[in-house]
Formats: sequence, structure tokens, C-alpha cells
Amino acid sequence: MVGLFGKAGILGVLLLVSLSGCDFRRVVVNDPLLADSLEVLVPGKSTIQDIATALGAPDEIEEGASGMVFRYRYGDSKTMRVNFGWVLRVLLPVAPSMNLGRGEGATYILHVALRPDSTFDHSVIQPPPDTPHFWFWPF
Repeated sequence: MVGLFGKAGILGVLLLVSLSGCDFRRVVVNDPLLADSLEVLVPGKSTIQDIATALGAPDEIEEGASGMVFRYRYGDSKTMRVNFGWVLRVLLPVAPSMNLGRGEGATYILHVALRPDSTFDHSVIQPPPDTPHFWFWPF
């Protein structure tokens, strides 16, 4: 009976040590893009100040031949990772990193094009790329 409790105790300690290497994260970048905020922009009339009031400061500004382009990004990603190297911290002074994990993420990019006179021209929302049909890790 004592031998069984000792084995269960060792297994319990190993389970707790291995679970301490789990990592769950969610990262959200910027506020979600809303179509309602684009409805107030009128092509040829809305100025840079109107765009900044409706959408906020852009993440990126690029100057092209036909005017500037403002880029706004929204991202939402979730990841789960298990570091099996944590188990070896009990036995070794240096724990190797042995990570297995999977994540899902979506990044939308709103492109706002301006005319040469710095008025609003048009906008395009670039959707995130499709998720792969084949995933190497089984979980």
C-alpha cells in the first residue's frame, strides 16, 4: 500500500511540474474595424482630419504616386504552448526548451487611399490569409 501511494505521489508531482510549463495567450492588437466608421467618409470631401477623427491615427502611412495610403491593423491571436523542458528542471540545472504548440490568429488590414489633394478617395479591407488545410502538429 505504501509503495502504491509513493508511486502516485511521484506521478502527481511530475504531473504538476509538467503542467507548470503550459502557456495560454491571447493577443489583441487595436480595436476591431467597424464599417460604420467608414460611412462618414465622403470621397473628394473628407480631409485627413476627418479620417483621423473617424478611425484614429493610422498604424502606417505610405506615399504613392497617386497620393498617400493609411493602413490600420486589427489582430486577434490565441496560442497554446507546452514546454516539456520544465520537467527536466527538477533534474538539470539548465532546462532545455522543448515547445509544442498551436495558435490561431487573424489580422485584418484596412487600406485608406487619399487623393493628391489629401482628401479621401476609397478604402479596402484586406482579409487575413486562409488557414492551412494541413497542420503538422496533431493538437
